[in-house]
Amino acid sequence: MIKRLWFLVVIISAGLICLSYFEVESTQENFLAWKGERVLHSFNDTTDASSDQQIVELQDDNGMPLWFGRNFFKDVCISGKCKMIRLWLFWDGAGNYLGFQVPENEPLTKSDHTIFEPQDYTKLDEILKDRSSILKDLKQEDLVIIPDSIKNPYELDGYTAATQPALAEVVVKDAVYSCHTLWHTVYGPTQQEIFRLLDERADADFLTKMFDSRKPEKIIWAIETIEKHREYHEAFYPRIITFIKSDDELLAEKALDYFQKDVLKDELIQKQLVDEMPFFSARTNVELIWRLIEMGGVSEEIFQQLLQFVQEEKLQVTALNLIFQLYQPNFRENKEIDALLNDFLNGDDAYVRTLTQKVLETKYDLR
Repeated sequence: MIKRLWFLVVIISAGLICLSYFEVESTQENFLAWKGERVLHSFNDTTDASSDQQIVELQDDNGMPLWFGRNFFKDVCISGKCKMIRLWLFWDGAGNYLGFQVPENEPLTKSDHTIFEPQDYTKLDEILKDRSSILKDLKQEDLVIIPDSIKNPYELDGYTAATQPALAEVVVKDAVYSCHTLWHTVYGPTQQEIFRLLDERADADFLTKMFDSRKPEKIIWAIETIEKHREYHEAFYPRIITFIKSDDELLAEKALDYFQKDVLKDELIQKQLVDEMPFFSARTNVELIWRLIEMGGVSEEIFQQLLQFVQEEKLQVTALNLIFQLYQPNFRENKEIDALLNDFLNGDDAYVRTLTQKVLETKYDLR
């Protein structure tokens, strides 16, 4: 669905306030219509003097960022002969690409000067969402096949050269320069400035609000910020553990990745993680057990807890092979562990009996 609106742009220059109105056409969310308080951040972008030298932030009633946006006016090709493009780019409250909006009277155009179709805008949005796009490491001169008649790449007029065949599926047809320029704009100086603005606010209160937002992208930002600012570790790591259970795969993975060797050396944290394992995915539990193995072992208490979870079917029996890699012969001096191992040796499950017998023999512990 195409949405249209009139948006008031406030530009402050030399003490004067200039008002401009744009009718915006977009196949995406109408970010400019979101409710909230707009805050302006001056931004001296020496790499892009033609675009607005300010970042607009939309905040909710609690002063938390909903989005950041900037109005761009850019040349997209090498020669400077291409039509300049004007559009708003938006980042979410954690600095990730969110979307764009284009003035209706200045639609994006292709190399043959035809205007973008709705499906082209959709394709462009998908391209800009891809943080690891092939466009990341390409220069403008890498985008096209330059005819032999062109001796100087800067003589290209935007449609003389053909797009490199390898890029055909990852760019909008006949708009390779626009895709390249806008991708590097999304992940360029403006985003870095947004990250700086967010990092500047990082304190216990702001982190708490980000965790409370229930927005995966904001929670991931908070986790990454605590990784950089370890003074907040003690206060927030229990909350990070809870996010390992998230249905959002990216968030769950980021939460688990927080617990690397330097964090896992704390036995209390090991115990807290193991206590939650019945609520984690099987894949997560395998990864966590491997990390405990790489730590060089666990306490008797934790080993016993893992065996009990298997016995109670709170952990898959297939995890037992890894759990036994944490076994130490002196653990059998613990009556509870010894009883659990004997139960496994005499149980009905042939796989468990064989596995238990094997690990005890390997450890030269079976008599």
